[in-house]
Amino acid sequence: MSSHEDMSVARQALLMVWTDIPNEIEPQFNDWYNREHLRERIEVPGFIRARRFEALSGAPRYIALYEASGADVLRSEQYLRFKKVRDERTMQFTSLFRNTLKATCDVTARAGAGEGAFLVLQPITIDAARRTAFRNWVSSVLFAEALQSSGVMAATLAEHNSDMRETAAPHDVRTGDRHLESVLMLEAGSERGVSAAISHLDRQTLEHHGATPHIVMQPCSFRVLYTMHA
Repeated sequence: MSSHEDMSVARQALLMVWTDIPNEIEPQFNDWYNREHLRERIEVPGFIRARRFEALSGAPRYIALYEASGADVLRSEQYLRFKKVRDERTMQFTSLFRNTLKATCDVTARAGAGEGAFLVLQPITIDAARRTAFRNWVSSVLFAEALQSSGVMAATLAEHNSDMRETAAPHDVRTGDRHLESVLMLEAGSERGVSAAISHLDRQTLEHHGATPHIVMQPCSFRVLYTMHA
């Protein structure tokens, strides 16, 4: 399936939580996240998949990606109830998040199939006047070329949805979290694929087509920790 054809299933929603946690509680934090927190989110109707990764390069250290069937899921009564009602363990761990970056996005381009054991991610800001041209280049050129590289399996462009963000904001546990605008993500099945993916997210090439790095200036790489499907 080509990247253009894959765009027909786009407009899913993507949530990202990217954070550090104090070293001394990492084992308990990871156990809680994998056994409890992912399940609570994926059990909300409309959520499709939840995944956690640990950084190989770049920071913060841990990233969670949640995918939903569309933006309406994140405005639903069930999801907002999940946001409002926090148990003791959730409050214990989320209050200790540090250097947290978030993204609340629509998936606007996607290519490839399957799930990679590795993730390469570049947060970006897209020039508003060039947004359509940038999307077209991503779907028809960038993703097509990346997926021809050995070890690169899937690719996603996700762009900020301000309405979803504003709906969720009153229920945030912490203040001071920073919010990313858009993200480019390439998934790989090998360390060789990670290197190839990083090469496709070259800063000069992205800037030439209308996008600049946002907050995190270079692509970061991760290995998968845990995956849960609805």
